[in-house]
Amino acid sequence: MMKSNKPIQFSEAKFEKTHLCGHNKRVLLDFRVPARLDEIKKLADAVNRVLPDYNLAFFANLCLEELITNIIHHGLKDAADRFIQIQISLADEWLEILIKDDAPRFDPFMQAPKPNLTIDSNERPIGGLGIHMVKNLMDDVHAYYDGTGNLIVLHKKLPHHTSE
Repeated sequence: MMKSNKPIQFSEAKFEKTHLCGHNKRVLLDFRVPARLDEIKKLADAVNRVLPDYNLAFFANLCLEELITNIIHHGLKDAADRFIQIQISLADEWLEILIKDDAPRFDPFMQAPKPNLTIDSNERPIGGLGIHMVKNLMDDVHAYYDGTGNLIVLHKKLPHHTSE
């Protein structure tokens, strides 16, 4: 069976499966961003508004910028007419970030090259360092493909619930 390379357009991603464990889950942000780098600033401003904890907002924005930049350049091949859907939720103990695109199947956590951190940064080949950072900033990361696009799921344990 031959698959079409024509992108699937979707007006709004539906995050039907709830991934977040815990109690009192509430969606703080449901944001549809055009697949253009200059639009990431608007998303960052929205994240800063809904996540009043500075460190949590900073980590979320850092991960979102890295992943969305990769989606735009590598997954969507800089097609500015496409969209990426982001949903941010909180439960009692967790922050959840969902990122949905309609790019070809790609799991950045399994397929991105692993950076060699033992060599000088000037000698290190490009690729993988941003995904490595996301994996280290978040407590749990997963990527899924549902036939229409990729769904990236990020979880961060809230600071006031960390155990020693």
